[in-house]
Amino acid sequence: METGRSRPSWNIAKLNSPFHTVILVCLVALLSYLAPKLAGALLLHPQTVWPLWPGCALLVPVLLLVPRRIWPIVIPAAFAAFVLYDLQAGVPVRSIAWFIPADTVEVLIAAFGLSYFSDRMPRLNSLKALGKYLFFVALLAPFTAAFLSAPGIRSDYWTGWKICFFSEVLALVTLTPAILGWVTDGPAWVRKSRAYHLEFAGLMTGLVLLSYITFTIPESSSSPALLYSLVPFLLWAALRFGSMGVSSSVVVVAFLSIWGAVHGRGPFTNGGLFSSVLSLQLFLVFAAIPFMVLAALVEERKRVEEVLRESEERLRLAMEVGKLGGWEWDIKSGRNPWFGEAHTLLGMTAATRSGSVQDFWDRVHPENLGQLRKAMETARQNHGEFDQEFRVVWPDGTLRWLRSQGRFFYAPDGEPERMLGISKDITKRKRAEEALRESENKLRLLLDSTAEAIYGIDLEGRCTFCNPACLRALGYERDDGLIGKNMHHLIHHTHTDGTLYPVEECRIFRALRTGEGVHVDDEVLWRANRTSFPAEYWSYPQRRGQEIVGAVVAFIDITERKVAEVALASVSRRLIEAQEQERTRIARELHDDIGQRLALLTIELEQLQQNSPDLPAELRSRVGVLREQVSGVATDVQSLSHELHSSKLEYLGIATALRAFCEEFSDQQSVEVVFAHDEVPRTLPQGISLCLFRVLQEALHNAVKHSGARHFDVELRVTSNQIQLTVRDSGSGFDVAEAMKTHGLGLVSMAERLKLVDGQLSIDSQPQRGATICASIPLGKVARASV
Repeated sequence: METGRSRPSWNIAKLNSPFHTVILVCLVALLSYLAPKLAGALLLHPQTVWPLWPGCALLVPVLLLVPRRIWPIVIPAAFAAFVLYDLQAGVPVRSIAWFIPADTVEVLIAAFGLSYFSDRMPRLNSLKALGKYLFFVALLAPFTAAFLSAPGIRSDYWTGWKICFFSEVLALVTLTPAILGWVTDGPAWVRKSRAYHLEFAGLMTGLVLLSYITFTIPESSSSPALLYSLVPFLLWAALRFGSMGVSSSVVVVAFLSIWGAVHGRGPFTNGGLFSSVLSLQLFLVFAAIPFMVLAALVEERKRVEEVLRESEERLRLAMEVGKLGGWEWDIKSGRNPWFGEAHTLLGMTAATRSGSVQDFWDRVHPENLGQLRKAMETARQNHGEFDQEFRVVWPDGTLRWLRSQGRFFYAPDGEPERMLGISKDITKRKRAEEALRESENKLRLLLDSTAEAIYGIDLEGRCTFCNPACLRALGYERDDGLIGKNMHHLIHHTHTDGTLYPVEECRIFRALRTGEGVHVDDEVLWRANRTSFPAEYWSYPQRRGQEIVGAVVAFIDITERKVAEVALASVSRRLIEAQEQERTRIARELHDDIGQRLALLTIELEQLQQNSPDLPAELRSRVGVLREQVSGVATDVQSLSHELHSSKLEYLGIATALRAFCEEFSDQQSVEVVFAHDEVPRTLPQGISLCLFRVLQEALHNAVKHSGARHFDVELRVTSNQIQLTVRDSGSGFDVAEAMKTHGLGLVSMAERLKLVDGQLSIDSQPQRGATICASIPLGKVARASV
C-alpha cells in the first residue's frame, strides 16, 4: 500500500505514561459501545440479523493507530463493550460466545495483514494498495471469522455463515475505508480551497437527498431504476474526491439504504428477512468496490501525472542550470516546440526566433550538415539513439560547438512519430581540446627534436612514452619495444659491478615515492643488446593536481665524459706525483744542502764573533745580528722543507705527522690549533696519508689567511669504512657556491687531490658563521685490516 505519507502527527502511539494508556483504553471502550449502539438504532430488532456490524470495522483502524504493545489491553476493552451492548440488546449469551472469538480472529487477521504487508495506516489510492486491503480485510478476515460466528445466528449454519460474512464485509468495505481516508487525508483535505469544500458539501447533500428518495419511499412506489440514479454521484465522488470521497459516499448510501430496508421501505423489502438482508448487502458491496477501484485508478493517474509534471519541471530547471537546450519534433504535424536554452545555443533572440525545424538546420555549419543528418537517419532506421558533435553559425558569424543527443519515438506500426533532442554548448571543451592538441604537438616536437633521451613511467614503472633519442640510446627500432614494459627490469636491473639492482633501491623510483627530483651520474643503463653504458639521469615526479601519477626520466650517455674523466684523472695523478717528487727533491735540497750550508754559516759567524776580540764593538755587534738572521733563515728553510716533504709522515704515520704540523703551524702563525684523533692505522697507503696531509696544509693556510680566526680545531676520525679529516673555525666564513665558481681558497686543489683516492670534499660555511671543511676517504681492505 501507499507509504508516501507518514502516520499522523497526533498518533496516539506517542503515549508515554500509564495514565495516558488508561485514558486511551477507556475511549476505545466507549467508542466500541457507542458504535453498535448508534447502528442498532437503525434496526427494529437489533437482537436479530445485522446487515452491517460496525464494531470490528471501527476497531481495525484503532489498532493501526496504537502501538502493538497495548493491543492486549485495547482488544479486550473493545470486546467488553461489544458484550455489554449485546447483553443490553437481548442477544443470547450463546451467540455472544460465538461472536467474540470470531471478532478476535477477524481484527487480528486484518490488523496484522495490513501492518505486515503495508504501512500501519494504509492509503487506498492505488490498485496495489486496494487489492491488498480487499484481500486481507474485506475477504480473508471476515471469511475466516464467519466460520466461528455462524453458529451464533438463529438459522442453519451456511445461511448464518453468509449473513455473518457479508455483514462484516459490508462494514469493512464502507466504514473502515472512510475512517482510514479521513485519518490519512483529512489534514490535507482541510487545507483545500473553499470551492473544493463547497463542491464536496454539494456532493454529500445531493447524495443524501437522492438516497433518501431512493431508499425511503414506500414499497409500492419503489422502483429498482432509481438505484441507477446514484451512479453519477458515485462517479463524481470517485473522479473528484478519490477514495476518501467514494468511501464517504458509500457510507451515506449504506446507512440510508439499511434504515429504509429495516423499516420496510425501498427496493430491498421483498422476500424474507434473510433474503432481504443478503440482497441489500450484495448491492452495497458490489456497488462500493467498483467505485473504489475507479477512485484508486484516478488517484494513481493523478500521482503519475504529478510525478511527470515534477519530472518535467526538474528537467526544465536542470536544463536551465546546465545551459542545455531541447527541442521536440512532431514528425506528422511538423510542430517543433523548443525549451530550455535552445534559442540561446543557436544565437537567436526573441525577435529572430520562429521555433521551426528549419531554424535549426539553417544554423548548422555546412561542413557538419551531412554528418548530422546521416547520424539522425541512422538512429531513426535502427531505433537507436544519436550522439553528434557539430558546429553552428550564429547570425553574427560566430562559430559555436554543440553536442546533441536524442532518439525517435515510434507508433505501433513502427513509423517514427516524434524525435526528442537535447543540445549543449561544448565550445569551451572543444577549444580546450584544441589547445591540448597544440600543446601535445609542441611537446612531441620538442621530444622528437631534442638530443636528450626522455621517457615516462607510471606508478608501476611501466613505460608510458619515449622519444626517438631514447630509442636510439637504448638500441630499439620502435617504441613498442618499451611502451608498457617495466623500465627497471628492462634497462636498470644491474649495477656497474654486475650485481643485481633491487627495484626497492632504485633511485629513479625514488621520485615516485618521495615526490622529489633525483639526479644521478654514477650508474649504468642497459641497451637492447644487453650491453651497458654509463649514464647521467634525472627523474622527476609527474603530477595530476596533487596526486603523483608517474615520473619523467631524462638521461644521456656519458661514456665519453667518463673516458675523459679517467684520462684527466690520470693526468692529474701524474701531475701531482710529479709535483710531490719535485717537492721531495726541493725539500731534500733545502734540508741537505742549503740548510747545512746555512748552519755552517751560522757557526762561522758565531766563531767570528767569539774569536775576534780585536774587532771594534760595533762590528762585533753587527756580526751577531747577521748570525741571528742567518739562523732564522735556516729555521724557515727547515720549516719549508718539512712542508714540502714530511719525513715524519713517511716514518711515524699520519697522526704524528699531522700533530707535528699543527704544533709547528701554531708557533709560526701565532694561533691556536687543537688536534684530536682516533687510533689511526700506521700502515695507511702512502697516497691517502699524503692527500690528508696536503688537505690539512691547504685548509689551515686558507683559514689563517681569510677567516680572521685565531683558534682552529682539527680532528682525524676513523670508522670501519673510511677515514675523515675535519678542519673547523668560527671565523668570517664564506659563500661556498661563489668560492667554487671562482676557484678560490684552494678548494679545487683539495677536491682534485681527494678524487685521486676516491675521496670526497664537503664544505659547510656561511658568511659570518665560520667554516667546516671535511675530507672523507674510503679505506681499502689493507687499511681496514691493519686497524
